[in-house]
Amino acid sequence: MDLELTGRRAVVTGGSRGIGLATAKALAAEGADVALVARGADALAAAVEAVRAHAGPDRTVVGLPAD
Repeated sequence: MDLELTGRRAVVTGGSRGIGLATAKALAAEGADVALVARGADALAAAVEAVRAHAGPDRTVVGLPAD
């Protein structure tokens, strides 16, 4: 399905696990650049790598630790 998200940007809070991580993967797969926000830096780093695996080669995926 094409949600026409190519070139769009998304911020996903709670993005290191569960629904947040699944949402980030889906948005990246649809063409959006994604910023994941979560509290745990280690889990966040792993989540960023997982989302990059679902993203296209020209997508930007960043992790921002925040509370």
